[in-house]
Amino acid sequence: MDHVSTIEGQARLGHHAERLSTAGLISAIVIGFVGALFVYATPGILGLIAAQSGVDDEHLGYIASWNLNAMAVAIAISTLLLTRLSWRLAMVLALLLIAGGDMATGLSHSYVAMAGARAITGLGEGMAIGFSFAALGRARNPDRAFAWYLVVSGIAAAVLLFALPALQARYAPSAIFMASVALTAVTALGIVAFPDGQSDEAHFDLSGRVDWRKTLFGLTAVLFVFFAISAVWSYAERIGHASGLGAQTVANGLSLGMVGGILGALAAAALPQGWGRVGPILIGGVIAIAGFELLNGHVGASAFELGNFLIWGGWNFAQPLLSGLCADADSRGRVVCAMGAVQTFGMGLGPAVAAPTVAGGSFGVAITLASVTMLMGIGCVAAEQMLGRGSKA
Repeated sequence: MDHVSTIEGQARLGHHAERLSTAGLISAIVIGFVGALFVYATPGILGLIAAQSGVDDEHLGYIASWNLNAMAVAIAISTLLLTRLSWRLAMVLALLLIAGGDMATGLSHSYVAMAGARAITGLGEGMAIGFSFAALGRARNPDRAFAWYLVVSGIAAAVLLFALPALQARYAPSAIFMASVALTAVTALGIVAFPDGQSDEAHFDLSGRVDWRKTLFGLTAVLFVFFAISAVWSYAERIGHASGLGAQTVANGLSLGMVGGILGALAAAALPQGWGRVGPILIGGVIAIAGFELLNGHVGASAFELGNFLIWGGWNFAQPLLSGLCADADSRGRVVCAMGAVQTFGMGLGPAVAAPTVAGGSFGVAITLASVTMLMGIGCVAAEQMLGRGSKA
């Protein structure tokens, strides 16, 4: 979910750029949410794909990986296109890819066709994320702009996940994907308010010094944490159904995950600076692991709801601090930009690696793998701090 820092570093490179208007802020928030929708609603969207195509849990994980890895590639490319392509033209292309991918998803009935459709969607989503967050960085108060993005996106995703079972009961999955195409088209109306930042976006200054210790440990920690979260979150809807939970109970749990994410982000924002990073990241990681383990084995309704709440709460509590570590590695913003591609790649890798372990309908191995990987991410942050202290001694 912490795509908020993906391109944030680039805003530091263009202090002379025009400030973001209110209309531009709204446009960037809406387009950014459309771009990150798959991340927010992965379980619900995969549930629709399963109903549409009949693919098993293993192949659902691979489909999620295709979508997310395409996003990672597109985010990385977007960082290179900011000074080379009209931002509004880029948003037209991004939304066309998203709409085309969703339309192809609604028409697909096999694994290969579905994976291809989601890869197309992912390319558009990555472009939408990259450019919309670059636009948010133009706001007079970027921190507040990104906070509004998180809050609006979390609320919208919670409403969507809560309403999805009722929509599925009334409409076929293909119809829901076609409705998504229509909503994307409506979103395109806001492109006229989107800032066209190409003309005055500062070029990257590659002369700044990079702290390679922070870069290595920071990006590795981001990779591990996002891998761990996606290895479980991608299968959350399937975990609920495998335990015999009703569709609305599953939807409630997924929606509560969004609420937990909002509260976790707000709690992180309120942390005193003197607390440092290792302790809060450890707390966030342990909270997320507790959420993982609540989803292990046969899961009751309360455990399912609390588990998703803790996963997103712990995740969003730790993420701003991970972003800060990467931002500290390079004052020019290159590392925090690279973090966007790394975290999305980690999200795509998680369900792909976990996929063979869930083929038999059991999710215990995937959950254990996620817990261990989360601890490895925390360990990277702790190791970076210890090595930093040693070098200063």
